[in-house]
Amino acid sequence: MKQYICYAASNDRKTRRLFLRLPSMLYGDDCPQDKATEKQLLRGKHPLSPDVEVFPFVVTDRSGSPLCRCLLTYYPDDPVGYVGFFEAFNDSDAVRELLRQVEQKALADGKTTLLGPIDVSIYIGYRFKTNLFDRTYTSEPYNKDYYPHLWQKCGFTICERYVSNQLRKVEAEDIDPRLQKIHDRYVSRGYEFVSPTKRNFEKCLSDVYESMMRLYTGFSGFKPLTKEQYLTLFAPLKRVLNFDMVMLVYKDGHLSAFSVAIPNYRHLTRGKRTLRKLRQMMRVKRNPDEYVVLYMGADPSASGLGGSLAHRLRNAFYERGCTSIGALIKEGQVTGKMYDCLYTDQFKYILLSKKVNTTEE
Repeated sequence: MKQYICYAASNDRKTRRLFLRLPSMLYGDDCPQDKATEKQLLRGKHPLSPDVEVFPFVVTDRSGSPLCRCLLTYYPDDPVGYVGFFEAFNDSDAVRELLRQVEQKALADGKTTLLGPIDVSIYIGYRFKTNLFDRTYTSEPYNKDYYPHLWQKCGFTICERYVSNQLRKVEAEDIDPRLQKIHDRYVSRGYEFVSPTKRNFEKCLSDVYESMMRLYTGFSGFKPLTKEQYLTLFAPLKRVLNFDMVMLVYKDGHLSAFSVAIPNYRHLTRGKRTLRKLRQMMRVKRNPDEYVVLYMGADPSASGLGGSLAHRLRNAFYERGCTSIGALIKEGQVTGKMYDCLYTDQFKYILLSKKVNTTEE
């Protein structure tokens, strides 16, 4: 029987060092780790730190080399413990020990459920990817293909499924005249379709904040952000967006719908930032061959407005002659069916949960 050393919920210097070291051992030069964010969270210096408690866990072999890790997050008055920043070698015994220690901690602290992977907040990262590991795109969850199986062996079960839809180039015959009529009807009713500029970007970002906090409340793991937290987390988008691909719909000064599409920088936004990566990103930004629709939402009281916005997006993709990806949609949502005639492939993702103190399978 292998012997392991577990650093359980001990946020000391040694545990932090082991925690931060593991991803580069797993991924090498293709490491997706955002070490700066991880350091901020471990040291309580992140914009979200005032609202959360975090507990790092690391399992090593007898020589002290890390084998797996995760971060357990608590929110006040919430019976759920959120498990994220999971990384591991394909060692089921080590992962079983890791998640056993996490469960013991959660049980002792009165938690009833573990949910993950959620990296502290859904706005930082969550979900496991389950297919198409030979491809990636900007904002996609990135993990080893064996991670879901390791969790399931420890008694976690799938509680949510998500998809990202790969879309081919839009042809002239794909433009739906019915959606054009719906769009024209909204325009005639005083709905204004606009895009932000450098000058008013922060104001537009604030408007999207108000809308997202209303529309995303039903998401698993959702926690409201203060406007200050939101602006801090989302302000970096300004550097990587093409503003004409951010579409906002206003009625009487109120934001009624929004969509945010970003050039697909693929792996360039992951991991350590370098001057070479920045130069490559600028080339992509100037002439994207693909866009990723990161966020989309519409006031439910305005029936059909989402379809109208989807129509404008489809026209924009047609004008640019590019492919696109509708990213990270909860399975079954209507936004996942807006471009079904254009689908060429589908990326799949899962979220898992476990009742605390249940018997492992």
